[in-house]
Amino acid sequence: MSIRSLFRVSFVGLVAAVTGAMALPSSTDSAAGVDALGMRLGAATPASIGPLAFGPENVLFLADRKGATLWAVNVTDTEQAQFTERVVVPDLDQKVAALLGTTRDKLRFADMAVNPKGGALYFSVNRLVDSGSVPAVVRALGPDKLELVNLDKIRYSSAPLPEAPSRDAKSPWGQPQWTMSITDLAFVDGELWVAGLSNEQFASALRRMPFPFGKQGAVTTVEIFHTSHDKWETAAPIEAFLPITLNGVPSILAGYGCSPIATFNRADLKDKTHLRGRTVAELGGGSRPIDMLRYENEGKEWILIANNNRTLMRVDPAEVAKAPALEKGVSHAFEPAGVGYLPIASTGVMHIADLGATGIAVMVRDTESGAVNVINYSKKWM
Repeated sequence: MSIRSLFRVSFVGLVAAVTGAMALPSSTDSAAGVDALGMRLGAATPASIGPLAFGPENVLFLADRKGATLWAVNVTDTEQAQFTERVVVPDLDQKVAALLGTTRDKLRFADMAVNPKGGALYFSVNRLVDSGSVPAVVRALGPDKLELVNLDKIRYSSAPLPEAPSRDAKSPWGQPQWTMSITDLAFVDGELWVAGLSNEQFASALRRMPFPFGKQGAVTTVEIFHTSHDKWETAAPIEAFLPITLNGVPSILAGYGCSPIATFNRADLKDKTHLRGRTVAELGGGSRPIDMLRYENEGKEWILIANNNRTLMRVDPAEVAKAPALEKGVSHAFEPAGVGYLPIASTGVMHIADLGATGIAVMVRDTESGAVNVINYSKKWM
């Protein structure tokens, strides 16, 4: 019996199945059991789970880097989440460890997302075992109301990752390329947009997968002028991206490691083409963007960027839209350039997600205790 099967058997009595019919109006192919979104009831079996993104009502996309696969599962949320305190989920790591029958040092949180329908928080987490790791998805409906999403019995569909790098391919700096094959996800205009590395000569790519899955996806290789490296960069992937409209133009704001920020016009991202982006900012070397989100405060639009080795940063999209392209390297490895940002005091930020009117969910590792908490940052102070 596989480790994944043992894991499922161990917890069959502890978790509530997340199943049911689609909340969206749909017809079902009675012979194949496939609904209008191309999903069937069964066992979703991702080999790993990294980035998350919500799509149509109750559809959660899962990035499986190890399996070079994109998964869609219907989480069928019917209950409204109840988060009323500033600390949305205290001791998240301890609670998830107890749910998975392990200790918090054996957990690796990969991403956090909010279901727009009901406001539940979702976490992708990998539990370390001797032979590697076991992936899981955990849902939080309240500070102490956490449950494991039962992927063994759920409506799901999947699609292979187009132009996936081989298991043996290495980046110029020696990292296995498959670990960066999917770095971020977003659902845009009926398509799942996927950033990461491809098997193309210019490895950095943006993929677009029509949903429901089944139609052929599009792959655009991309490059930007990397201000810390002082060169045009095609090998480094986009680490995090944000679909946004800039001065009336549907765009992608893309963040790279060490840490340039660039824009792409969405209309220019065509299949089997290569595209240069416009670098508009350098956030400072030695860091990488983790998450980006758009929010409003008193009618003004802002962009919030979370970084692994920097504070949270607030950026004005109006400044991004009119910024000139940067095509000259910075003189110091940690020097910022281009569009400026407001640093927001924060340490240990792991992920951010929009809680809607109530604020922004920030997953934070406490620098003294090591505990992982989810905190509500009020938008009026951001």
